[in-house]
Amino acid sequence: MVKMATNGQDIGVWANWGDQTLNNTTIGPQDFRDQMAIQFPVQDAGAPPFQCMGQSGGTVNIWRWNAEWQKDLGTGVAGMWDVDQQYPSIAWDYYYEEPSGGVTYTNRTGRSAGPFNEGIWSGNIMSDPSLRISSVEDLNANGFSTLTTQSTQNVVGNGLWEPYGALKGGCCNGPTWRVVMKRSLTTDDPNDVQFTSGSSFPVAFAVWDGSNVERNGMKGISTWFTAQMPN
Repeated sequence: MVKMATNGQDIGVWANWGDQTLNNTTIGPQDFRDQMAIQFPVQDAGAPPFQCMGQSGGTVNIWRWNAEWQKDLGTGVAGMWDVDQQYPSIAWDYYYEEPSGGVTYTNRTGRSAGPFNEGIWSGNIMSDPSLRISSVEDLNANGFSTLTTQSTQNVVGNGLWEPYGALKGGCCNGPTWRVVMKRSLTTDDPNDVQFTSGSSFPVAFAVWDGSNVERNGMKGISTWFTAQMPN
């Protein structure tokens, strides 16, 4: 179930779907996360591009909520649930050139950060929680294998797994995910979808079930739907 609303300044999306298991980490090789994404064409003229991540010349703007990022919020450990928390009895060696006694580099945010964390040093938002503004990632794609994180993140969101079913007006009686996302109607980013009063726009959805080993292109998808902005 998906609902969209606007207050004239922002647009909000509320999504609710059944999911029997909570999957919110990929630390272990056997783990896959629950996710949900919304997709919009960036260009508002002509027919929408291919609904599976767009196509050459048909850029799409994707807002992807991530259960693992949701878990990272408020963990109190470098802003990220990491190997140390997943496996509290883990044994680890010192990094090369690290003084005896543990982590001392001032630019580290935790055991897994620092000079030997290539992800953080390369500016990878998956590795560096300081680059995120919420549990939602703002991306673009022009077809398969082109998914790219935007340099400016301006979509916020939050998610809640309800093990006993939706509390209010939900889709299902059993365990469910409830996710909300929000962004301003217009931005200065040419790679963002823009929403104008009275306009209609295509929108598509995708959901990943971590317990079903779903990741990357393995997911449940929709075709394009048409949403209408109020005047």
